Amino acid sequence: KSAEGADGLVLEGRPSSLATRPGGNARSLDWSLLQGWIAPAPWILAGGLTPSNVQEAIRISGASAVDVSSGVERAPGVKDAGLIRLFINNAKALSP
Repeated sequence: KSAEGADGLVLEGRPSSLATRPGGNARSLDWSLLQGWIAPAPWILAGGLTPSNVQEAIRISGASAVDVSSGVERAPGVKDAGLIRLFINNAKALSP
C-alpha cells in the first residue's frame, strides 16, 4: 500500500487469514527484503520479534527501531517484565 503522507511506517508480517487480531500474532516478515530499502518515511520493525531474535532482525533489516508485543508475553496478553528487559537489552546491545 502507499505510504504517501505517512509520518512513519510499522513493518511486520501479514497476519494469517485465521488471525483474530491485526497485530501481536508473532508473524515476522523476511527481514532480508529490507536490506538497502530506501524508506519513504521513518520505520519501525515489528512482527514476530522476541528477545532471542531481535539482534538478528536488526542486523539483517537495518532497523533503527523495533516494536514487540506477543514476543515478551508469558501467556497470551500477559507481559513478562524479565522478557521485556531482555528484549530491550538485546536490542540496545547493537546501538553505537
